[in-house]
Order: sequence, then structure tokens, then C-alpha cells
Amino acid sequence: MTKIGKLNQVLLLLIFSLISFIPGLAQDVQVEATLSETNIFTGEQVRLELNISGTSMGSVQQPELSEFNGLRWLRGSTSRGTKYALINGKPSVTYTFGYALIAQSPGNYTIPPIEIEVDGETYNTDPISFEVLDPATLDSGEAERAPDIYVRIEPSTNDPVVGQQIIADVVLYFKNGVEVSSYQPTPGWKAEGFWKEELEYPQRAQTTSTIVNGVRYQKARLIQYALFPTKSGELTLSPFEINLSVRSRRSSSDPFGFGLNQERMNIQSTPVTVNVQSLPNLENAEFTGAVGDFEITRSISNPNAFVGESIEIITQISGTGNVPLVNKPEYNLPESLEKYNPQETSAIDRTNREISGTRTFTDIVIARNEGTYSIPETRVAFYDPQQQEYVIKVLPPLSFSVERDPDANEVTQNNLRFDIKPITGLAQWTSGKTTPLHQRTLVWIMIFFPILLTAGAFGFKKYHDRMSNDTAFARSRTARESADKTLSEAEQTTDLKLGYHLIEKTLVQFITDKLNLPPAGLSHNDLILHIEKLGDTEIMTELKRLLTKCETITYAPNASQEALDKDLQKTKDLIKKIGKLS
Repeated sequence: MTKIGKLNQVLLLLIFSLISFIPGLAQDVQVEATLSETNIFTGEQVRLELNISGTSMGSVQQPELSEFNGLRWLRGSTSRGTKYALINGKPSVTYTFGYALIAQSPGNYTIPPIEIEVDGETYNTDPISFEVLDPATLDSGEAERAPDIYVRIEPSTNDPVVGQQIIADVVLYFKNGVEVSSYQPTPGWKAEGFWKEELEYPQRAQTTSTIVNGVRYQKARLIQYALFPTKSGELTLSPFEINLSVRSRRSSSDPFGFGLNQERMNIQSTPVTVNVQSLPNLENAEFTGAVGDFEITRSISNPNAFVGESIEIITQISGTGNVPLVNKPEYNLPESLEKYNPQETSAIDRTNREISGTRTFTDIVIARNEGTYSIPETRVAFYDPQQQEYVIKVLPPLSFSVERDPDANEVTQNNLRFDIKPITGLAQWTSGKTTPLHQRTLVWIMIFFPILLTAGAFGFKKYHDRMSNDTAFARSRTARESADKTLSEAEQTTDLKLGYHLIEKTLVQFITDKLNLPPAGLSHNDLILHIEKLGDTEIMTELKRLLTKCETITYAPNASQEALDKDLQKTKDLIKKIGKLS
């Protein structure tokens, strides 16, 4: 009996603990309202969804929609759903209420906050703005001629200044009846007149709905670039080309959607012209080449140094903009300091749809004499495109003192005294033989060394001139270096799609550079035909296998990390063999 009584007490304690714990869970409630489209034609049906989620909810009342302008509620089409999930070990429940609405007269409207009652408490959703469009006001001719799918380059601005950061999005537009199963950008896109940086972007593109000339499209941002114009005038962004695998969802030959009627197609964007303005003149300050929003600081590593000790003058330029193109400010350093080549380091961030980071410049000097040294005040500037003016930063003066190290050993005359004792005894004199000049090695070295040095300098100059003037020769010479750099990126990634994309990029770039082919516009078959002309069937077969795998892996990944590592090694071997043949 005693044991049963104790068990009842424990059970009651657990029940009271759960009862006291549940109200705390019930307070973790989130409500959200979403509208399937925010640009709607009159007469078009859209869906309004209310999502109520929390760790525990006892009672959720179905909200009644009030009347609001722009949309009419179809009362007989309300739906309700419940979803349970376990998130980080905690239970979660989500209630969903769906409402069908019909767009009314054209105009701009707002769905007001909707009240939702949960366990006796009232919560409000955020308002939603939307626009109702009149199809009669749209260009019907343009709508009839609208393609099913196309790609565009959309720069963030068409009127930048030299050095200003432009975010260029490669955007794919396709109608609701079209399904894109995979895409592959053609490597080698060039932006003449721009410094180009590819930004990090999600591997799976997110789609949104939009209306273009009266036609509803799905819009997907595929790739993002940061472009920095290097000169003024009208610059043109060349067409961007991508390969697609598409099919129609309502295809009569594939009514059940089994993936039949797949079509491989190649599309390219139209050229985009950007009108680049020159930077205004600057007086009373030094322009570092920075265009954007920056902070500039300067410091000294050791304000109290010893004679012969190195001293570092550190300049940091941090911010958002053309970070890779920022130059080191020039300082008026005392003549008595020994100056060494400055060092440069960069930390570049390519996320959040922008280029940001820090450029660090280190001037290294050494003082050979005691005293106090001063680096005067310096005025440096960067250009802010938002304010459309230069921002001048005043770097305060720096000073440091140099003294001799008291612990250093002093060399005195006593240290230089040699203890020499006379040699006593009999001296024996001998006569040495003299070697003729023409038999002395040093003489011949002195004769031929200037000749060899002149020949080496002439060969280096000839090679340098050819690298500067002969594009084909320069591409061939740097092909292996570029390939190794891209493959090192592939070895560091754990993303299979990205790894095979880099393998394909390496092969295409290496073959076109080595054989002096056009960097863009060649298909995989074209490359294989050029390799076939070199006369090695084994190399052609291996190249075809790798390119085919790279092409199919983007939309049907069926490889492992181990397979990627093996293909990377095979790519390196293939590049060596092609390099020997060409």
C-alpha cells in the first residue's frame, strides 16, 4: 500500500508539472498572411492563406474575413488544414486556412490586418498591398508576340560612374505552362570594359510571379555578377547564353507528366548598354580609386623601436564597393628611412548581393639612426555614388622614436685586437709557379658572363613582348595556370553540382586557350571535334565522357564525392595529355 501511495504522488506531481508547462508553450504563436499574387488582372482568381503555428495550441478559431476593396471573397471555397512536425526535438503544429478571392476593379489596394483568436488571445497579421490591373490597358500585340521563355541581363543601374559597383542579374522568364528541369550557363561570358566578380548565389533558383506586357511569367534569378566599369562612355554587356532542358506541363504527348517530350534548347539575352560617367575632378586630397562606401584608417605597429628594427605602417580600407580595385595611398616618408616593397592583403566577401571586404596595405621601413620620425597628415578620398560626391578622410600624423638597443654588443677597438706572436726558427723560402691567364677559370667566366647575361635579357624581353602582343601565344602559355586554379577550387568544394561545373569550365577554358579557339559560342561537340583532329582517340573518348557527365549532373546528380575526386584526377591527367599534343 505504501508503494502505491508514493506512485500516485509522483504521477500527480508530473501532471501538475505538465499543466504548468503547457501555458508557456501556448504563448509561442506566430500568424502570417500570404497572397498568391500581388499583381492581379480583373476577374482573376487568387488565394489568400492564413498560417497559425506554435508549439502547442488548444483552440484556434477560423477567422472570418471582413469586406475590403479590390477583392471579393468566394465564401463556398474556404479550406482548412493541419500539419504536425518535430523541430529540434520540439513538437510544432500549423493550422492553415485558405480563401479564394476574385479581383474586382483596377487600382492599388491593401488587405488590412486580420484578427485571429488562439486560446482566447487575439493576434493580428501584417497588411498586404496588391494591385489590380485592367487587361484592356495593356499592349495586346506585345502579349501575343511574347515568347514562352527568355533570359535577360538586368543591371542595378544603367548610369554608373567609373568604378561603381553594378549588380547584374541573369534572370530567366518562362510562362506558367513551361517547366524548366535544368539549366547550364555557357562558360566564357565576358563583360568588355568591366572588372567582373561572380557573386555567391543559391544552387536552386527561387521563382516569383510577375507580369510582363500583360503576360504572367515565372521569374528566376540564376546568376549574379558584380561589375565595375573601368572606363567611361557607352559600354555594352554582351549576350549571355544558357542551355536549358524544358518541357510543357500540358503537353498532349505527355499527359501524365512522366518527363517525356523533354527539349534541349539554347537561348541568349539581348545586349545591354550602360552609359558610364566619368568621375569629377578632385582637389586637395589623394584618390585611392575606391568607389562605394568605405572607412580608411592608418596605424603604426611599433611607436618605440630600436635602430635596425622594422616598422610597419598599416593602412586599412574597408567597406562596400570596388574593394579589389582599391589602391594604396602614397605617404611622404622621411628620406632617412630605408623603404621596402609594401605588402598587400585582401579579404573579399561576395555574399548578400554585393562585393565587400577589406584591403590592407603595409609599408615596411627601417631606421638606421636614432631620433624621432614623423609621417605628416594625409588627406585621402573615395567617391560615394549615393551622395554623388567625394568623401575625404583625414589620416592624422604618425610619429615614432628610434633608439639604440642597450643590450646590443658594441664593437670596440679592444675587440678588434689580434694576438699575434712572432714565429721563431729557420725560415724556408719557396718559389710558386704562375698560371697563364688563358688557363684561369675566373678569366673565362668574366669574359662569357656579360655575353650570357645579355642573351638572357634579350630572350626575356622577346618572350615578354610576345606575351603582350600575341594573344594566342599568351592564352596558350597561361592555359595550364588557369586550369590548375579552377581545379583547386573544385577540390575544395563539397557541392557535387558545383564541382562538376568547375570541371567543365576547366576543360572548356583550357582547350579553347590551348588551341586558340573562340572563348565562347562553342558546343561540347565542337570541342570534341577539335581534339579529334589531334589524332588521339583515347583522349577524345575520355573528354567526351567527362563533358557528358558534367552536362547531366546538373539536373540528375547521381555521383558521390568519391566519384568527383576521381574525375578531378582524370581531368588533371587529361589536361597534361592535351597539353603535350598541342
